[in-house]
Amino acid sequence: MITNSRSRVWVKRLPEIIRTLNSTPIKITGKEPRVALRLQEVDINKPEYKRPVELDEVRLPPGVTVRYLLNPGEDEGGQKRRATDPIWSLEIYYLSKSIFSSEQPVLYYLFDGPKRSFVREELQVVSEDTQLPPESVL
Repeated sequence: MITNSRSRVWVKRLPEIIRTLNSTPIKITGKEPRVALRLQEVDINKPEYKRPVELDEVRLPPGVTVRYLLNPGEDEGGQKRRATDPIWSLEIYYLSKSIFSSEQPVLYYLFDGPKRSFVREELQVVSEDTQLPPESVL
């Protein structure tokens, strides 16, 4: 009979791991989860940004052409990023709209692009006369 001792070790350590997670203060509230769960309301700390946000932020105009920062494995599949994976999207997209809310960075959406929002740091403005490499012909 084959036994898997690794799973037994995990089961033995699980209560210790849960105890540690519940007694470590989290950044957004500054409280331990075991304490925060007993409260009616928990105040959250306002995030601090290292750049201007909201109305002070320099906004990209609608219709500007951009490339977006790829998530790890987004273009190649999988969840890991390999050294040969592209970092920026290979296609150029137009900004369709931007949304800003109180004390938050501006969120941008792409026309015919991924159905998710982007912040300014995840976009690379591309000039109109940029030529992309030709698509490989197999």
